[in-house]
Amino acid sequence: MTAQIKSKVHLLFPFDLGLELDFTGKDASQFFKEISTRRMGMLSIEGKKFTDTEFTTQVYRFGVGMIQISFELESDLDYLANLSCRIEKIYVGKTGIISYCQSLVEGLIGRAAKYAKYRYEKRFNESELFPITVFKQQPADDANAFIKKHQKALFGLLSGESRYDLLSAFVLEKDKIVNYGYYENEIILIKRFGAAVYSGESSVIIEMIKLAFAQYWSLRAYNYILDLELDTSQKLLDKLPPYYKFWLIPNAYQIFSNEALGFDRDKISIVDSLYNVISNVPAVESDWHLRTLHQDVNKVFNIDELHKTVETKIERIEESYNSAREYLSTNFFILLDIIFFLSLVWSVVDTFLLWRISAK
Repeated sequence: MTAQIKSKVHLLFPFDLGLELDFTGKDASQFFKEISTRRMGMLSIEGKKFTDTEFTTQVYRFGVGMIQISFELESDLDYLANLSCRIEKIYVGKTGIISYCQSLVEGLIGRAAKYAKYRYEKRFNESELFPITVFKQQPADDANAFIKKHQKALFGLLSGESRYDLLSAFVLEKDKIVNYGYYENEIILIKRFGAAVYSGESSVIIEMIKLAFAQYWSLRAYNYILDLELDTSQKLLDKLPPYYKFWLIPNAYQIFSNEALGFDRDKISIVDSLYNVISNVPAVESDWHLRTLHQDVNKVFNIDELHKTVETKIERIEESYNSAREYLSTNFFILLDIIFFLSLVWSVVDTFLLWRISAK
């Protein structure tokens, strides 16, 4: 049984807008200001209620939004770990928290559409909640000793592993909890499914995690879009007509042109957004600790590898469309050769017939 700890829990719900947004203009600025922060109804989970909850929405230029639901509680570490494993069972009034967030997203997308400079045909619409637990009081004088003593509960809090108390020494050693804290009493623990923080710079760290999580979600959305594009390009290659069915080439070329232009528009938007994702980072370059932490957070969310995956898929789709372009061009010239040959044959036949007629 661990001691009671005053904490503030932040639940992050990312979502893909399916839009690239234009933040310029007074109307747009006012709109995004209005959706930023508001109080919300009571949260509850299995009979326990949380009051004085806060709801915040943040929209990033690269087309991803983040709903943040925050509430305070005082509990032991085991309860925090169990809560982290069951956050999807939280209710907002009588509505499940996932359904509540999804309904807010649909309304927001409808209102934000008029500020879009580009809209994708399909939207990545998976759901996930990421919990960040901020300790409002120092859990222990020695952070490392605290982590070692409660590593199973902390592992459950960070990883969403509901049976954390049964974890083996092998698992705890293989997926060791790393403290990214700068000072000896500072606690900054981050894994793919949760984070726990005790730091004088907790607000900056939260924003850093939010941005990395939004980047991760943005890259997942682009992966989703590119998978659809890749599937389309492969089907297009499979259905290209052979040269001897030359009458089908014009229609195939029109379909190819439409799909290729659609991909080019998506590619321009994605590449531009990837630049915004990489460059839109907190001002941490002057602080070694925050700069290093930012790099470590990106590693937790595998940002660099996802970025490479997106670039590779773009290249593969381009190769598919280039192959289709070369194939159609080759068949088009074969078609021209056939037409030229038939024209030549007809000219010879026509000349021969005229000669025969004139000879009579």
